[in-house]
Amino acid sequence: MKKGPGNGVVIYLRVSTSEQADGPLNLHNQEERCREWCKRNNLTVLHSFVDPGESARSTDRQEFQKMLAYCKQHRREIGFIVVQDMSRYARNMQDQSNTMAALAELGIRLRSVYEPGIDETPAGKLQAAIIGAINENFSNNLSQRMSDRTRQSALAGRFPWKAPVGYINIGGKCGPNIQPNPTTAPLIRRAFELMATGLHTKADVLREITSDGLITASGKPLSPQTFQMVLRNPLYAGWVRIPSDPDFQPVRGLHLPIVSQELFDRVQAVLDGRAPVAAPKRKFNPDLPLKHIMRCAACDGPLTGGESRGRNKKYPRYWCYNPECRAVKLSVERLQKEFVDYLRTLKPDKKAISSFPKIAARVWATKQGDIERLSRKLESQIEDKRVLKESFKTKWLRGLVNDDDYKMGNAEYAAEIARLEQELQDTRSDRATLDAFIRFSELLLLDIARAWEIADPDQRQRVQNLLFEGGLHYSPELGILNRSKSSLFSMLEGIKDESILLASPTGFEPVLSP
Repeated sequence: MKKGPGNGVVIYLRVSTSEQADGPLNLHNQEERCREWCKRNNLTVLHSFVDPGESARSTDRQEFQKMLAYCKQHRREIGFIVVQDMSRYARNMQDQSNTMAALAELGIRLRSVYEPGIDETPAGKLQAAIIGAINENFSNNLSQRMSDRTRQSALAGRFPWKAPVGYINIGGKCGPNIQPNPTTAPLIRRAFELMATGLHTKADVLREITSDGLITASGKPLSPQTFQMVLRNPLYAGWVRIPSDPDFQPVRGLHLPIVSQELFDRVQAVLDGRAPVAAPKRKFNPDLPLKHIMRCAACDGPLTGGESRGRNKKYPRYWCYNPECRAVKLSVERLQKEFVDYLRTLKPDKKAISSFPKIAARVWATKQGDIERLSRKLESQIEDKRVLKESFKTKWLRGLVNDDDYKMGNAEYAAEIARLEQELQDTRSDRATLDAFIRFSELLLLDIARAWEIADPDQRQRVQNLLFEGGLHYSPELGILNRSKSSLFSMLEGIKDESILLASPTGFEPVLSP
């Protein structure tokens, strides 16, 4: 090819993923091949455009669009667009054909280093069309395979995408592939808790958690649109779904939820404009999670807690409730650190690990009752009340009931239905708690301390009460003591089954004496 006016060259480079773009040779090698081709053909490179991590299934690529605009503006200087191969340019037959035709009107031709037969001759056009069809077919098959893999991964309870704010991706080909981010997960939970009250706007909550330090993985604050998506995303309550597939039924994820199902449902009610049902009053202070499980080793009295006021600061503390004893008095931070350290001493043997989930499920079922049967009973009662409510409305419409009686009766039916629905929601929340605990036992049994640290306040209570049903004692000299020896581990002792046997009398023992 002869160098001359209108024979300048624009090089276009592309890779499909950011990982490929970060590779030291991918884009560099593409450019070297294109420049070498231009040098052999005595052509001058005027500009290079690079799309790192962009799919060629459409022309909606930032640098590709800039390239087309540049070609239109400098059409008198440009004779060719050069790519390493046609798949870099497009993987869609229609896009390839339309853009090549538009460039031809400007007098600009497309050339491929790896496919030298592509030119303006009939044979060259046929070759371009065949290669374009092959590239599109490859892209469609790859997309289908990726879609199938995504679906299978989601069905297995794994999250097959980049972790959203509040979670981080972790490695491994089995088990969960995301886990709560210790920095941002508490802020996400806080956002749900504020929204659930129904007393704050989304803008106010977003402003508060942003000021507390919530940012995305890229270091930017959440936009209002992203925050809305967070509040609506059931992933945070432990579910995996495929938003692009309306036929995909959400499945229980293998990951730890950041919020409980009950809290998530309450936030959905607020976002839908329904007045939140008053949450049952907590019997515990989430800032003092060990208040009801820890007792004084000296007098056996329960530990209480609160804030001691200094001159300019408040100091949260635990202390013995017995005014004649008060042998125990220490900071919340210290007791909770010692509790976590104590949890780290609980180590299961390998056989206990494999047996624990099934046995724990049986213990839990004994304590919780038949949740499924209760759910069906409540659903039946709700349906009966709705039928009666509609029947009552029919009588009113027929004039068999006066307006005052109808208003009173209708309100009573509505209140009873709301009460039953709340009870059903609580029951389903218990069922979700069981599912979450079984996943906890399978996936985090080797790190009970970590599980307690990242759990929300309700989950902490359930975990520690299940682990130590008889409570614990604290001695300033000896630290944490399990005097009653009563725990989940001892409860498991009495459960025997031909296929479920613990390897030792308890299956779990502290590594060191407390």
